[in-house]
Amino acid sequence: MDQAKNNKLIFIIPLLVGAVSMVLLWIGLVHGWFGAPSGVAKEFCEASRPGLIKQPYNTWSNIAFIIAGLTIGWLLMRGTFAHNNNSITQNAIYGTFYASIVVFLGPGSMAMHASLGDLGGFFDMLSMYLVASFTLAYALERFLRLSPVYFVGLFIVFLVFCIWADGAPYHIIFDFFGDTVFMIMIILTIVVEALNSYVRKAWHNKKWPLGAVGSLGAAFFIWNISQTGTSLCDPYSPIQGHAIWHILDAVAAFCLFMYYASEHTQAESQKATV
Repeated sequence: MDQAKNNKLIFIIPLLVGAVSMVLLWIGLVHGWFGAPSGVAKEFCEASRPGLIKQPYNTWSNIAFIIAGLTIGWLLMRGTFAHNNNSITQNAIYGTFYASIVVFLGPGSMAMHASLGDLGGFFDMLSMYLVASFTLAYALERFLRLSPVYFVGLFIVFLVFCIWADGAPYHIIFDFFGDTVFMIMIILTIVVEALNSYVRKAWHNKKWPLGAVGSLGAAFFIWNISQTGTSLCDPYSPIQGHAIWHILDAVAAFCLFMYYASEHTQAESQKATV
């Protein structure tokens, strides 16, 4: 495969992931694949409406993830960050992988908010597990200088463990063990990323991790003050705190990509323009 075709696939594959996922989501909603409405989204304030889309604002706000993922693929396809010598800018596997996962976050979360069914809730968690598995595997890939084969192997191991945890009857830190495992993997990712910076001496543009953390912090704050039962929760309002959470999380996912894309060695720091 020549480089030109390879670059195009960085955008085309996430685009196909989005298109196929949205079609399958729609078919699943029409045929009731995600199960009858249950209590999976009871804390997210928005009232359940009749029809296929139970929580319209919490559902359609997830389009932000699709936009973020496709933007990542587009920027990589155009070679915007090719001057930075790192895995995500120099090897199409990592960029395509991450862009596709960010795109899938949209339909994955939509499955829960549109259906309010248990299987929809699983797809929502699956999208989170995909992110955690990628971020930890990618951090280790760079710190240990692993080949793409080992990266994919680590990603699969982490994802399988997350899926197992999703159904495990343990209550450690959180009532739901899947949340505990997700949190631990994110903490491990932060630790390994710190090692990448201070041991490998990898240089990054600091505004992007700050943007990611700031977006996530704002998202958590807005979501928590507007959950079901709080004074700011209006179940029928078009302005839903959890919808804003989705949009800010998409911003954080894009900032994380920009952090990855800005990576280069200190010797190359004068060449950085990201």
